[in-house]
Amino acid sequence: MSQSLEAYVNTRGVDMSSLVDEGITTLQEVLNPAVLGRQVSTLPGCASWGTVHEASFRPLKWHKGKRCTLEVSFRTDNGPCQLIAKVYAKDRTDVHQTMDKMWRGQFHQSAQFSIPRPLAYVPSLRLHFEEKLAGKNAKEIFLTGDEKEQMEAAERSAHWLAHFHQWAPRTGEFSSPKAGLARMERWALRFCELGGALSENAQLLFKRLRATFLEVGPAEICAGHGSFSPDHVFLVGDRVLTIDWDGFDAGDPARDVARFAVTMQRLAVGRMGSITALDSPAHAFLDAYIKTRGSAILPRLPYYRAATCLKLAKYGAFHHRVSRWEEKVGAMLLEGLRVLEN
Repeated sequence: MSQSLEAYVNTRGVDMSSLVDEGITTLQEVLNPAVLGRQVSTLPGCASWGTVHEASFRPLKWHKGKRCTLEVSFRTDNGPCQLIAKVYAKDRTDVHQTMDKMWRGQFHQSAQFSIPRPLAYVPSLRLHFEEKLAGKNAKEIFLTGDEKEQMEAAERSAHWLAHFHQWAPRTGEFSSPKAGLARMERWALRFCELGGALSENAQLLFKRLRATFLEVGPAEICAGHGSFSPDHVFLVGDRVLTIDWDGFDAGDPARDVARFAVTMQRLAVGRMGSITALDSPAHAFLDAYIKTRGSAILPRLPYYRAATCLKLAKYGAFHHRVSRWEEKVGAMLLEGLRVLEN
């Protein structure tokens, strides 16, 4: 289950300090301004803030039972300050260590292609701190920008991804394609609960994915983001930064390329009324990636695009139902079938 924590709080009329998630046992403690203020006072780079007098929270995203992401605003001796706090259900020291390794390498504050600065990890609270970004989000540019802005956002996102695949350290667990196929079989079977066209198309899509899997050749192994999408890319002046490293791993670079392209389609069908509404910037994204890193991913891209369609359809059908969810899930399944037919 993933949802906007802000929507949860507002629609239920509860105070954040009383919010309970039994899976995230330290959440209430983190939401105590006094506790958080003491932690922040020890963060590297925050010494210049002086004493923290007050903290307020703006919820960003809540994966119930797994993690909760908050924007935290502080009133300090030297004025207002902000950062991002993410509290986990289980220890995720690995996320902080991966970000720190990237930051100390190719993805630092002065780099054109970067990540938010990881500030600290507090094991006792399972709490990660990182800098708050103030740039434009690629998702919002695709939704509200003009054609030039959309194309630029797509190309810069592709350049970041190509740089990441080339230079990022492979610190995550290897994502086995065979294990991924087994997960897809379970997703497809779950659609039997719904019946009708959604179930039929999910079964057919998996059948074609299984047949295509046998034709997918070997691939280079790169660092993987895990959920690379327009929602995670920020344009800050001349820099491009990517957030959300909870799903980092190692695997075929075609997966990250496919994920970005398909999430653009899901954004288009969900917010713009047509799955083809963002086709031009999506093509620009793929062209820019290929021009930077070559065309080796192309033979495997249809498989990963169709697999991403099934994954996002499963998510929309069973984990995050929104308005017109049947229509959106159906569009994802049909797109997966179309990709493999071509």
